Amino acid sequence: MTRLELTILLCAVALQQVDAQGASAFRAESRLVRVDVSVQGARGEIITDLAQAAFTVYENGTAQPIALFLQDDIPVSLGLVIDNSGSMRTRRAKVEAAALAFARASNPLDEMFVVNFADTAHLDVPFTSDVRVLEDGIARMDSIGGTALRDAVAMAVAYLGDHATRDHKILLVITDGGDNSSAISNDAVRERAERAGIALYAIGVPQADASKAARRRHELDDLTERTGGAAIHPATLDEVEPVAIRLAHQVRRRYTLAYVPLNQSLDGSYRKIRVVVKASEPVSVQSRAGYYATLRK
Repeated sequence: MTRLELTILLCAVALQQVDAQGASAFRAESRLVRVDVSVQGARGEIITDLAQAAFTVYENGTAQPIALFLQDDIPVSLGLVIDNSGSMRTRRAKVEAAALAFARASNPLDEMFVVNFADTAHLDVPFTSDVRVLEDGIARMDSIGGTALRDAVAMAVAYLGDHATRDHKILLVITDGGDNSSAISNDAVRERAERAGIALYAIGVPQADASKAARRRHELDDLTERTGGAAIHPATLDEVEPVAIRLAHQVRRRYTLAYVPLNQSLDGSYRKIRVVVKASEPVSVQSRAGYYATLRK
């Protein structure tokens, strides 16, 4: 399904309501909340064969009627945010290989951009679908400087929000260390991503210092969890590339749900979302934790 087809379908569902007498009523003020959902089994396998009846979506604890349910591999707008700080010098080659593997395993119709960062962030590749152009932007062997992770993510969130042409928006951050140079906070970055409907994913490149590794794990988990993404922490450097490929497959195999909120007021409040999945065996469910009830979800 193309972006145009999805937009038309979303608009049609949002506008058409059925009243108690069964007649069609059209309400221009109705709006949809989209929720992208990943479901994994106990062994981490991606589950893709669930029917709509298996899903229940709650907003602030109240079950919502699901108006749209898709299982298609829908193209996304995606940013790669890659740590180019001095601590990455000996690991950068592995990280570049992982980033390229992610790009190659993604939907060919995806549009991607590349931000490299150390003390400052640089947009090295604007949106493109050409893997060769991405390769040139990823290959930077001059790793030097500190780690302004949050500033880099904030820059990428702004660029993605302003320039994306796909409805689904994702950022993947690949980094080995905690932030030591940013001006913006984790909470502020995460809120910007949530308001823009951007799912944040991160791969934490392993490091030897256990105390720094624990802090980095906490920071990346805190940054990503509520947005509908996740942080993954490979045990070894050799696992980074396979993790990147699995993430690309996970992004392509998500379910897209949408509902017309029973509470249609646009009061700016934060509405919590919880997705419950009934399956024949235990599953883990990953989705956005909520949204701000404004015109831009």
